[in-house]
Amino acid sequence: MDQPIASSSRQPAVEHPGQGEEYARLSFQRASQAQMLRAHQRDSSQIHRLTDLVSEILRSIAGTRWLAHKQTVVDLLVKAIYLTLTFGRGSQTLGEEYTDILPYSTRRGRSPSQRRRLLTVVFLLLPSIINSPTSAAYLRNSTSDSASSTRWKDAKVKLLNFLESPVGKSLPEIHMIGFLFGGRFFEFGKRLTGISYISTLPTSPPEQQAPSYEPLGLLMLLPFLYRFLPRRSSTDNPSTVESHAIPTPVKDDILPLSPPLNPPLTPEQTVLLTKDGNTYDQSNTYLSAEALALPERQCTLCLEPRGTGEGSGGTVAVTECGHIFCWGCLGGLEKLECPLCRQTLRMERLVAAYNL
Repeated sequence: MDQPIASSSRQPAVEHPGQGEEYARLSFQRASQAQMLRAHQRDSSQIHRLTDLVSEILRSIAGTRWLAHKQTVVDLLVKAIYLTLTFGRGSQTLGEEYTDILPYSTRRGRSPSQRRRLLTVVFLLLPSIINSPTSAAYLRNSTSDSASSTRWKDAKVKLLNFLESPVGKSLPEIHMIGFLFGGRFFEFGKRLTGISYISTLPTSPPEQQAPSYEPLGLLMLLPFLYRFLPRRSSTDNPSTVESHAIPTPVKDDILPLSPPLNPPLTPEQTVLLTKDGNTYDQSNTYLSAEALALPERQCTLCLEPRGTGEGSGGTVAVTECGHIFCWGCLGGLEKLECPLCRQTLRMERLVAAYNL
């Protein structure tokens, strides 16, 4: 008797010609400028919420005065932890997940490695560290020191000179103009490491794609070029200055019905306050240098002696809650509240004081 043959329900896989070629030709379109901008706004909003939450916890534990001195460090740590746990580990940030974009390396054409991601996180934090008031004061103090020159001191001097140069101050504007025209790198740290984004959304027809930001880039480029292009001064041509001189009025018995039509005044003739005569930002106090340098006279915002901050002119501001700051430091606050006790500030109720 014949033995029954066991049958199997598994069928051999049928290979269709060209099946692998479809996946080989699979590609993604580059993320639009609007997607990258919305992703950055979403991440910035989340980092701001986390910073406020951590600040409230630290304020209840260590106090307001301690937090005022460490606020910059807290902001950097919160941002570093958020970027490391999301972007650095290879996961999507909330902004990337919200806009359906994925990072990729433009130099290798694939997903960036973890090493490149972590390096990008460092570069994203670097501008905030360099532009902080503490770092600026540290660089200025190191340049004013008359000690022997070292490589580290020379590097700090070069960095300070670059940051205070016209090119260094215009570097964020140049980067933004490049993003508005190129549309690949919204953050300067990702430009340094060559990380851009691709969109995981279905490809849309050309008439439904988001408009480019090139017109905005052109509007930023024109005034930028106007500031840096060399302009011919009117003082180079003496005849021009003489032609624009105010004519000597002629005495006449008949009063004119309208003022004489004189040519417009030159910039040299319309200057009301020269640089040499501008004494507003100079110190206006009788305190000695030793008294100004006392620790209890240090402003909690600029970490300098009160009244010596930029735009203060020796004036200190006393708030309604009784706290004292440099007059110029309170003008740069994003929120109208006291940096120490968070009480609402009314700028018209500030009291100007001297020698405090």
